[in-house]
Amino acid sequence: MLIRDRAALLRRASLLSLILGATAGAAHADDNAVSDVIVTARRPLAESQAAALQIQKNSDSLVSVLSADAVGALPDQNIAFAVGRLPGVGVERDQGQARYINLRGAPVYWTTLSFDGLSVVSPEGRATRFDNIPSAIASLITVEKAIVPSMPGDTVAGNVDIRTRRAFDYKGQKITGKLGVGRVKLGGGDEYDTNLVYSNVFGDRFGLVAQASYYSREMATDNWETDPYLSNTVDPTKHFAREHENKHYRLTRENISASIRADYKFDDNNSIFASTINTYYHDDELRDNFIFRLDQGTDAAGNSYTSAAYINANNPVFGTSYGARINGRIDYRNSKEAMSTNTVGGEHRWNKFSASWRLNYTYTQDGRDTPVTMAFQSPSSFLLRPTVEYDFRDGDVNTVKLYQTGGVTGARTRGAQVTNIEDFQFPLTSAGNLKGGDYTNAYTAKADFDYDGELAGHETKFEFGGLWTDRTKKSRESSFTRAFSGAGVPTWAQFASNIGYLGSQNLNYTFRYTNKDYTTNFVDELVRTGQATKNDTTANYWRVGETITAGYAMATTRFDWGNIVYGARVEHIENEGQAYVAFPTGQRLVKVKSDDTLYYPSAHLNWNLRDDLKLRVGVTTSASRADFDDLRPNYTFSDANQTVSGGNPDAKPERQVGLDTYLEWYAGRETFVSAGVFYKDLKDVLVQTSRTFGDTALNSNGVDRSGYAYSSIGNAGEGHLQGIELFFSGTAETFVQDHGLPSWLGGFGTRLSGTWTSSKVTLPSVGGVPARTISVLGTSDAVYNVQAIYEKYGMTLRLAYQYRTPWGQSVGAYRTVNGGVYPTDNGDIFWDSDEELDFSARYQVNKNIEVFFDASNLTNQGSRRYGDQSRYPIEFEKFGRRYVGGLRFNF
Repeated sequence: MLIRDRAALLRRASLLSLILGATAGAAHADDNAVSDVIVTARRPLAESQAAALQIQKNSDSLVSVLSADAVGALPDQNIAFAVGRLPGVGVERDQGQARYINLRGAPVYWTTLSFDGLSVVSPEGRATRFDNIPSAIASLITVEKAIVPSMPGDTVAGNVDIRTRRAFDYKGQKITGKLGVGRVKLGGGDEYDTNLVYSNVFGDRFGLVAQASYYSREMATDNWETDPYLSNTVDPTKHFAREHENKHYRLTRENISASIRADYKFDDNNSIFASTINTYYHDDELRDNFIFRLDQGTDAAGNSYTSAAYINANNPVFGTSYGARINGRIDYRNSKEAMSTNTVGGEHRWNKFSASWRLNYTYTQDGRDTPVTMAFQSPSSFLLRPTVEYDFRDGDVNTVKLYQTGGVTGARTRGAQVTNIEDFQFPLTSAGNLKGGDYTNAYTAKADFDYDGELAGHETKFEFGGLWTDRTKKSRESSFTRAFSGAGVPTWAQFASNIGYLGSQNLNYTFRYTNKDYTTNFVDELVRTGQATKNDTTANYWRVGETITAGYAMATTRFDWGNIVYGARVEHIENEGQAYVAFPTGQRLVKVKSDDTLYYPSAHLNWNLRDDLKLRVGVTTSASRADFDDLRPNYTFSDANQTVSGGNPDAKPERQVGLDTYLEWYAGRETFVSAGVFYKDLKDVLVQTSRTFGDTALNSNGVDRSGYAYSSIGNAGEGHLQGIELFFSGTAETFVQDHGLPSWLGGFGTRLSGTWTSSKVTLPSVGGVPARTISVLGTSDAVYNVQAIYEKYGMTLRLAYQYRTPWGQSVGAYRTVNGGVYPTDNGDIFWDSDEELDFSARYQVNKNIEVFFDASNLTNQGSRRYGDQSRYPIEFEKFGRRYVGGLRFNF
């Protein structure tokens, strides 16, 4: 089958990379005889690119490949960073760290993940997080953009296949690793990046490879948020922010991985293996938060922030709110995300017939433990609250100034400026904790077969196979809370440390960070002594099960000019869900079931116009299913309003039909040019809808709720996504040699890619708002990747730049006012344009040791979100530059 052929190519490419490095080193050995300076001729980026291009050229479908160099490590720390260098790939970041992958402008949940060709479920569900997978785990990474029948049907935009290391990739024992130490400029935190790989072959039959990695980053952030915006009926063109807040993060993020793979060869045609891949992501995050509730103040005349008098007389971006409230928060989040995927399998061949099989168990945990959550609030007297001058005119630097409040009700005055926020009163109102998360168990059995035969006189490979997978995801949590009031209530000062602000914003006030150990012990003591009450979290429990039974048949028919790959896949999906719903008589467990059968035909043409020029044309079908938490029956209903809201167990998959046309020119061993166009027709797009409930699941005690108005995710949108992708990769080596130029010029190289996308989804009319169109969420109009490379004399320098234009994050609510359509609060939410500039330097000291230096986020551009329009920013955050240096070893 195609995936197995690709795996063979990957093995050859990995060996090719090693051979190239060894040959280059041997060639330079003669130079060492006449020089006291020991240098080597390895060119890891060029060699990796050459291996990757060989795989791409020989593939029977559209792929982009990233090959690790012979030292055993990619320059980027996690898979999202690494894949983000490839053409057509955009990344979404969290706290400055690449997390999600957008392939060719598509939503993140259209990208699937597999290890060694076997798809696995992500801890978060359909949207795969790639920041918890270290790049050290990969030998090669293949981004499969064209869908073939042997791939799961929910692979819409493409699949990221991570080929893990195998002992038979090397001859005998091999030990590689990395030791890196660095600094995060913002907050002055430490950064560590290490990994170790051990591989050995015993008796030519048994191979064992073990890998472990550890990454840690300690940092602070600059963050402000101004939202939500209050649209009103008095003057809907004026959007006043309800509140402004500063979120002061201190956090440590850790990525830990460990994997073991054992292979045994009975003979050249029969082998078995067992592997376990374990990744662990830990986010230790302490957030001190000051929220200035502007809407709970007035103007000088005492007019309410939301009244017509205030709205008509004041400016939404610069003004004063007298007697505003301070809401303080302390949230210590100790979230853990884990994945363990365990596989046994085998490869067998009998003459022209081949078979492979896999049995897999995957467990994931998406934790949301919050050992501390505290709320503080200003007292009711406006004289004890601050007067807040807000200045949102810049849009990138929203600020507030705090003053004392004087006067009387209806005639308020602004007093002296206050620069220490603790001078105001905002005592503790509640404290508690939460433990819980989402947990998934997935069992998979997969078998694939192929036969080398003929069809109408042409060499044809026939492939067929099946897959069965059963996934169950459930959510559970428990929490405790204690309310505080009256005299003697603790204040912020009781929990404060002696650490001042670590960021770089001009806050116009000072504060002290809180003490994590003290606050944690304080809450633990409340729970231990029974002072905190356990909350009823039954309504937050849910479970969704999904069973997929799939089969496919396909063939690859070869001609003198290339080949055609064609076939179809069928999948039968059964879903069951259960959740607790609050009825007038108490909580009741509601259970639902649904099933669907989907068909996915596809065809691909690979035409060798010349030996170095290939045309690829593909027609594909796919479907993206609603996420697990969207399928849960966690309904909430109101008999008074006759409304129902919640999940939608009956949500059908989004359907897509795609067309890809790409031209690839392999101009040399290190030079590659590609140009392509792509188009996807979209049906049954999942959007927020309002319709009649139409189900008897909530009927009780003679009350029929089947006719209630139902607000939930549903299939209502239609649209398309289309784009152009261009890519160039090359070095000056051949040109310099052919023209007799100085050899040092041959070290220059570059990689350039650009993806331009346009899309449209029609949203149905909701709540009297006319139907409207938006771009597909996650789609940027343009994504650029630019790399400038110099490799010569054992030195590798790379300057890498990524840029993408704004993209939609979520769809918001709108309403009609005087014939116009305005957001209810923030409306649709967008991420603003994003860029990152990184630099890496590597020098090969000898054949075993390489030193490196990496500098990340050199431009220190902030992440910015806005609601409805760019002039309404709702968040801005900066993360600082990062520097790491160290060594890699290879024995």
